[in-house]
Amino acid sequence: MKNSIICKNCGAENPFYELTCKNCKAYLRERVFNIDLWQTISDLVENPKKSFSNIILAEHKNFIVFIILLVSAKFLIDAIFLSLYLKPVEPNFSNVFAKYVSLLFETVIIISFLAFIIKVVSKIFNFATRFKDNFAIIVYSYTPHAFGLILLFTVEVTVFGGNIFSNNPSPFVLKEFLAFVLTGFEVLIILWSLFLSIMSFYTQQKKMTYAIITAVVVNTFIFYNVYLNSLRF
Repeated sequence: MKNSIICKNCGAENPFYELTCKNCKAYLRERVFNIDLWQTISDLVENPKKSFSNIILAEHKNFIVFIILLVSAKFLIDAIFLSLYLKPVEPNFSNVFAKYVSLLFETVIIISFLAFIIKVVSKIFNFATRFKDNFAIIVYSYTPHAFGLILLFTVEVTVFGGNIFSNNPSPFVLKEFLAFVLTGFEVLIILWSLFLSIMSFYTQQKKMTYAIITAVVVNTFIFYNVYLNSLRF
């Protein structure tokens, strides 16, 4: 087992996320009951490995639903933005709430599928992982998109108003410099999320190459779904 912890009491090898030794039941580490949201967010910026380690070790993966709701809303906004430049017509905002619910459901299904596949593939490569840990670290690696919804999208609406979702005229015509600056921040959010994905799997698997490949596959699935949703508008 490549990502293991050795019991100091009996010397048995255990998956690194275990609280007690499977052999002698001695405690292997300090118990972590819940995820502290604000401390976790702070650590995602300052020390991602520590943050994801706490997420994996926590018995209760709290705040996941809250983060998924925010992230899915940001994905919906991203899908609308994409539709502006992928389709010749203005976005259709009819049934937008239904489209959000659909995207939310699809996001949960995709993350669940990926969490299961990671568990299976990890076992093949002699890594010990759990479905709930895989699901949690994928969700928390998309925290930057929640920031983007709360902070960046607020700025975009303030700057462009009702023209934010329009090509008549486009935000790049109204305020070209600001539009490119804000687009740059959108790209940084995506890159930050990819970096956190890599760090989350590295914390879990202790193999950088494997972590990078896993993170790229996960992000490809997630953003391909955003692209598909952009075609619905």
